Amino acid sequence: EMLCLRPNMENAVFGDFDEAVHVARVGYDPVLPLYRAMDFGFTNPFVCLWIQVDREGVVRVFDEYVQKGQITAVHGDTVMLRTPCGEDQLAMTYCDPAGGGRNGVTGTSEVKVLRDQGMRITYCKSEILFGIEKVRAALKAGDGTSRLVIDPRCRHLIEAMRCYHYAEKGAAAMSELPVKDGVHDHPIDALRYFFVNYQSVGKTKTGAY
Repeated sequence: EMLCLRPNMENAVFGDFDEAVHVARVGYDPVLPLYRAMDFGFTNPFVCLWIQVDREGVVRVFDEYVQKGQITAVHGDTVMLRTPCGEDQLAMTYCDPAGGGRNGVTGTSEVKVLRDQGMRITYCKSEILFGIEKVRAALKAGDGTSRLVIDPRCRHLIEAMRCYHYAEKGAAAMSELPVKDGVHDHPIDALRYFFVNYQSVGKTKTGAY
């Protein structure tokens, strides 16, 4: 900053992220389907993103909720109150597949808690790198165009897009997986869950001719 140099993006996961291109004012459009994407957490932050896809296929993230230190039911109440339409009008909520497992303390799962509150929520399992590639493709397609825009109010997600990185040295630097720093990985995880679920296809069927 003192030398007025641009940040080094060598280890950035999303080196193509450019705020001049990917950050712009976008609001809720009642004509478009609305999706939510969630990453669960307690000590680490719980993240929810509100997302729509326009007629040109551009993914528009227009709001976020990032909070820690609360149980899932409290997050669920807050998320539903913050959602600009009724649950019956929401296309779907996508979440962390780990949320489908039973919690050893509560005896239930995060997914069940939210479903009991009236949410339509689903998930599918995928590798981290698969989801990252989906986000990269939206940032910059082969023809150079972008299919992702984030509203400035989503400051945690914007910061995560800039700061999500690979390890610079040590054994972790040999891994293809980004660093899980407990801050920037959670908004990215929520975004990954959206892309993986929204663009998922049914299982391929095989048969004899």
